[in-house]
Amino acid sequence: MSSATSRAFGQTAPGRPLEALALPDAGPLGDGEVEIAVDHCSVCHSDVHLLDGDWGDVARPLVPGHEIVGRVVRAGASANISEGAVVGLGWQAGACGACAACRSEREHLCTGGKVRTCTTAASTGPTASRGAATRWGGFAPRVRADARFCFELPDGLDPTTAAPLLCAGLTVFSPLERFGVRGGARVGVVGVGGLGHLAVRFASALGASVIAFDPDTSKRRLALALGAGELADARGPLPRGVVDLLLVTTHAPLDWNAWMGVLDLEGTLCLVGVPGVPLTLSADPLLDEQKRITGSVVGSTKTMRRMLAFAAERRIAPIVERTPLSSADSVNDAVARVREGRARMRVVLDRAPR
Repeated sequence: MSSATSRAFGQTAPGRPLEALALPDAGPLGDGEVEIAVDHCSVCHSDVHLLDGDWGDVARPLVPGHEIVGRVVRAGASANISEGAVVGLGWQAGACGACAACRSEREHLCTGGKVRTCTTAASTGPTASRGAATRWGGFAPRVRADARFCFELPDGLDPTTAAPLLCAGLTVFSPLERFGVRGGARVGVVGVGGLGHLAVRFASALGASVIAFDPDTSKRRLALALGAGELADARGPLPRGVVDLLLVTTHAPLDWNAWMGVLDLEGTLCLVGVPGVPLTLSADPLLDEQKRITGSVVGSTKTMRRMLAFAAERRIAPIVERTPLSSADSVNDAVARVREGRARMRVVLDRAPR
């Protein structure tokens, strides 16, 4: 195995540990694509779901990682990013550009060929990407993406800690923006973890009054430091009618009727974590109190740029642990910490300087 490929780590079957892999030649670079040398890659819980086969099968070997910061080393002729630029790449690596969603600047909702950063054409299940060619994620030394979905990091963002913003940050900022959160808004955040701690930070920075919910009440000091006004025990009893927007960042099964009660009249419960089981709830709060339940997936390219600029302006950074992206043992340990809830918010894998 050559030194160029020995640092790529992937999985050959669901549930198996990651191992060092020799990757095939990716072929010629597309006209609008860039190739990024990966410097930092965060481990997202979505990576764990893919590795564990929770979201249906994907063709393997699977090289995960979709919260990436690195340097552009090659750019296609029509790419709008120069070689040498420090960029971030998140969950989405491309879109068809022609469907109704793409034509209305909602590329993250593309229906004509959304491309995920780490995927293959044989993907099935709820996160499948139609029309996607084989793509390696950030556990490989280099990744490719449509240049439209690569974002130069603004001044004020530390590239060594910014990787989780590219997916987790966008995922929670997008619904806050979509529902017009500003001064005077009341926001609840369920789960103070990799997603939730950023949700608290962003909502507070936007001027909202924030209540955090978590079954681990030892996180109270952390939640207050992040900007929450209080931390409520997610095991109950839950307060009633106290927020206008409730962001559910956990994938754990919940008593949805109880959580709908946390909303005030005409409030919105928004899923940003992916529940492992179907939702079951009474129609009463939807009818009698005109409450809503919806979801949100990442965000548009314009929202990504606004999120990165806002994070740089307000000095909003993820809380991260660091580990080298140097061996199968270190990578598997990082994945295990995320899977088992032992990570302090986010784990960022660092490649050795070139």
